Amino acid sequence: MKTLLSAIVLPPLIALAIVASPLRPFAQTQPPYEPRAEFCVGGKSNTLCSKLPAYIGPDSRLGQTVGYNGLYGQPPRSAAEDVQTPFDNMAWQMFVALNWAANSVEKPAAVGLTTPGPRVWQTYLKVSALFGNSKVRAGCTQALALPTFYIGSDGHGKPAPNNEEYLQASTNLPLIDVNGNWTLFERRVNTIEAAYLRAPQGLSSQTLTTRDGQLNFIKNNPKGAEFAASASVPDGKNGSIEIKAAWRILDPAKDDASKYFTQNILLAVSGDLVSNGRPFCRSEKVGLVGMHILQRNPFVETNKALLAQWIWATFEHVDNAPQAATPCNVSNGCGSAQSPTYWINKPSCGPAAVASGAHYSFYDPSKSGLGTNIAPQGLLGTKTQFPWNPTRPYAQGWTSKATAVPQATRCWRIYPTTTVLNEQWRMALGSLKSVFQNYILVGTQWGGQLEPPTPPNPVPANAVPGMLSNLTLETYIQNYTGSDSSLPGPGSCVSCHNFATLVDNKTSANFSFLPALVDPVAARSKMKTAQ
Repeated sequence: MKTLLSAIVLPPLIALAIVASPLRPFAQTQPPYEPRAEFCVGGKSNTLCSKLPAYIGPDSRLGQTVGYNGLYGQPPRSAAEDVQTPFDNMAWQMFVALNWAANSVEKPAAVGLTTPGPRVWQTYLKVSALFGNSKVRAGCTQALALPTFYIGSDGHGKPAPNNEEYLQASTNLPLIDVNGNWTLFERRVNTIEAAYLRAPQGLSSQTLTTRDGQLNFIKNNPKGAEFAASASVPDGKNGSIEIKAAWRILDPAKDDASKYFTQNILLAVSGDLVSNGRPFCRSEKVGLVGMHILQRNPFVETNKALLAQWIWATFEHVDNAPQAATPCNVSNGCGSAQSPTYWINKPSCGPAAVASGAHYSFYDPSKSGLGTNIAPQGLLGTKTQFPWNPTRPYAQGWTSKATAVPQATRCWRIYPTTTVLNEQWRMALGSLKSVFQNYILVGTQWGGQLEPPTPPNPVPANAVPGMLSNLTLETYIQNYTGSDSSLPGPGSCVSCHNFATLVDNKTSANFSFLPALVDPVAARSKMKTAQ
């Protein structure tokens, strides 16, 4: 079955004190419809809980169409018409459960969501534990009990993808924050996915963590990988989970660290990626600015209409960047191609709607005359396209354009019912004074059948949400549909991951790019080509 995807974007910061505003009535005589947050799995409790959901609850629309329509045109007027809210509630339930303090999962929300320390998802394995480290890493001798972010390389000035990264997988381009530092990225997987990667169907001889193992797997599984969900996980239990997180280096003189979920790390950068040729290891405080959550939902006997496929949820910090002044939206896809606000497949989505007094991580209001979402260009004739300064600001001066300042904007308006749910979830987190009140769901995407767009809407009009991207992880392709092979794209989680293959470049990797890490050079190329 072909699958599609969704793209939506964050609105400006919503004040927690404001009660969730109703959607505009569809007719004068019709009362507004507001979706309701379900703070705990199953809806049996109205209290935030640490239970990690495995799948959505009942969703009556799923049984009516394989395309999961209902997200375009007229917004839902009742819960019976609302196909998106069950997915969005699941997304928030995942985010909250995964960000519970790992040492307090049995404690109430007032403890689990405010206690300092590693979160549940940070106990998951890093991908380097499965596929090995980058060829070259900085040797850190500091006696610091800190998690290490290795920015590794191939030894010849090319960043390697096995450890943490500063190049986005979607374009192999970096994102620079307003302080002149590179944004950092890490990936982790839960024990269920790790077990499948190491030994699919329990067969270590067909491991997906080595090239030879994958070739052996392909011989015996011509249809490709099938990550643990319905086949090897009990009915209704969690399947494979992948996490990708984006972190920003915080400056105590410029940033309010109390607004972020933070951790102190040892930043270790390979010498061939540094401007002076020498590796360095330095302690830094980083703040979470973006988070992708992918979970393979299982088959559920009582909910057969929900396909056993991946569900994507993506979150961002509310202060990342402003929304475009004239953003795209799912009701018209971005308007007419003749409209001056038509941003589909354009290198920018126009000027930003800047909130008064806002301090953004990836947009500088004093430089509002510059283009938005314009990627920095690497230096020509140098071993490393995007070298590191040996001291902060780590990115300053090392791109070929003065416009390499971020000026990032959100191209898509968030879906209306998702906006209402965001207010409810953030208010609940705010009542606990949890730092996670400062994060917001951009959107949730899931598998469905691909159906053609209805002009003038360039994105599919009768399927899952057509576009979804995270500003910190896919900055430069938010508004690209992938319909033109000469352009980057697509700005959609599912569509992009649909290109993921094993080492033969033909056999499906079941929407995961991780198996490509057995060949780091090819992995870097494959991730970019897929876009």
